Amino acid sequence: MVSKFTWRLFRARLAFEDPRSRAFDRRHHVETAREEPLGEMGVAADAIKRGNNEYRVTWGWLIKKAMAQLDIDFRRYSFIDYGSGKGKAMLMASDYPFKTIIGLEYAKRLHDIAAENCRTYRSADQQCHSLKPILGDVLDYAPPPGPIVCFMCNPFDETTLRAVFNSWRARYEGGEREIRVLYLNMRNIAESARVLEDQDWLAALARNRRFVVLAPKPVSPTILPTPSPPSRP
Repeated sequence: MVSKFTWRLFRARLAFEDPRSRAFDRRHHVETAREEPLGEMGVAADAIKRGNNEYRVTWGWLIKKAMAQLDIDFRRYSFIDYGSGKGKAMLMASDYPFKTIIGLEYAKRLHDIAAENCRTYRSADQQCHSLKPILGDVLDYAPPPGPIVCFMCNPFDETTLRAVFNSWRARYEGGEREIRVLYLNMRNIAESARVLEDQDWLAALARNRRFVVLAPKPVSPTILPTPSPPSRP
């Protein structure tokens, strides 16, 4: 539960960051900054809480700071934004040479805006032009085979978040082990501590108050018993 004091501080920070977010939109010919109640974005009333009630754009500097901690060959990885909203993280990820970039969103109107943003985005630094916004439920989605970066910024309630992490664990246990998880929260990732602390198959590569970068723990080599020498006749 987030305290009233924390909410007041967060609202003040949102107001401070809003001009920066709108400047990003003007610079790149997109629209990501405006907050949107999910009930007005095509989400059924009984599903609004799954998406934490409201769309808010993720601060660009926070996305960039988390992305800078990735220890990967970007060209081998697909980037997947779980709860992609209007697509800002997708757009910023396209300034890296990912194999492809996918955004998953269950709110029809947010998805439509993201699709338009992917079409109109302009950046001299863009290196990936394969941007694929997908309308659908993250619980029904299977990532493409191969290495993946999974990005999210506090998009789900605890039940949905836990189910998504469980799907990644199943993928890992099935042999797809090149996975990176970027989990962000513009207030504090400690709000999701109960889920994050249960991920005993993952280790933190980098962490601060607002983001954590996770990777699978190394697989311990199987130690075979030393064979006994043959008995002498």
